Amino acid sequence: MKRHALAWIAALAVLLGAPPAHADVSRLASGEARAFSESPAPVHGIAADADVVFTTRPAIEPGTHSSVVALDARTGREIGPLPPPPGGFEFPFALRVTDRGRLAVLDNAGFPPQGTPKIHEYRYTTHGGLRATHRKTIDFAGLPLLFAEDLEVLPGGGYVVSESVIGALWLVGRDGKIRPGLVPSGPAPLEELAGCLHPTASFGVGDLPFSPIGDFAPGIGSLAVSGEHLFFGSSCLGGLHRLDLDTLMDSSRPAAERAATIETVSPRPAGTPFESLKGLAVEHPKGRDRWIYAGDPFGLRLIRIHVRTGERQVLSRDSRLFNFSVGATFAPPAGAGGGARLLVTSDQEYRWAGLNGALTRNHFEPPFLVTEYRPTRGGGGRPAGDERR
Repeated sequence: MKRHALAWIAALAVLLGAPPAHADVSRLASGEARAFSESPAPVHGIAADADVVFTTRPAIEPGTHSSVVALDARTGREIGPLPPPPGGFEFPFALRVTDRGRLAVLDNAGFPPQGTPKIHEYRYTTHGGLRATHRKTIDFAGLPLLFAEDLEVLPGGGYVVSESVIGALWLVGRDGKIRPGLVPSGPAPLEELAGCLHPTASFGVGDLPFSPIGDFAPGIGSLAVSGEHLFFGSSCLGGLHRLDLDTLMDSSRPAAERAATIETVSPRPAGTPFESLKGLAVEHPKGRDRWIYAGDPFGLRLIRIHVRTGERQVLSRDSRLFNFSVGATFAPPAGAGGGARLLVTSDQEYRWAGLNGALTRNHFEPPFLVTEYRPTRGGGGRPAGDERR
């Protein structure tokens, strides 16, 4: 049982790299993509404001150390590391700029985990260079979390955190107090959120075969809030799903009853053997968006999904710029007159033998990219010349 649990945890990790600004540009009818930053080291999570971009670099190899690195939001140039919290970072996975000058880092307890996750809160300023101070750590010790994959900021403040092995959503108040959101009340999992055995035989990703470690597919993972809903992806279910925020907060009803109200916005397409939408992002979280942008890592592409109809549009098939995309954030325009920028991390996870059971050695192709994608506004809210799935 312990061996299988570690295999399940291994199947969750999504790690690696961000990168010096690059001149290569991929021009598309529906937008423009270019390498924003390069790095030889793993990069996963990403968050940004007008001046700085933060990325997580979880350590996956012996002798390396996890870190959170700041980049210049205009040039992609590396500014330097974020000061570690007391005891250091263990496995920083996701992060959010919660407000101007405030950053939250979701830090798992190593890989495989040797404990429960933490959230580290920071204050920072970019005047005269980056200066950051660790303010507080929120510890999930004593609670049933194996691997926390993402956190999202709630409209009223605080966070929602996804746990992708057991399959649960946890709520963290503005005061740092933790309470269950949607958490199994007993040994039976919540099927809408839980991981599962995935009997799919080995299939191809790019030029390599891929097989989930232990035949396990994690459950709820990447999160995004838009308007009155929480959107999420799941490796077990594939597709994009939605939960009403009021339902998430309603502790008066059993978790299983509330989980049954989850809606599938866009199911895994027929004939797709495995899907795990990552790096969910919206341009206007308060609800003016009709689209959820997402990495389609197993398809090595960037897509977006209409929140009401479930229509999918493929925005880029550039497998170098979107080489297993796992994290994304909309950043403010760089300079006067600039448009929206979507910054996307890709970690080449399918090339890591630690997560791909079909490999006996790593097949990484450094550098690892952070890609900048600029949508082109078209009539009817659709990029001109878009591709459909």
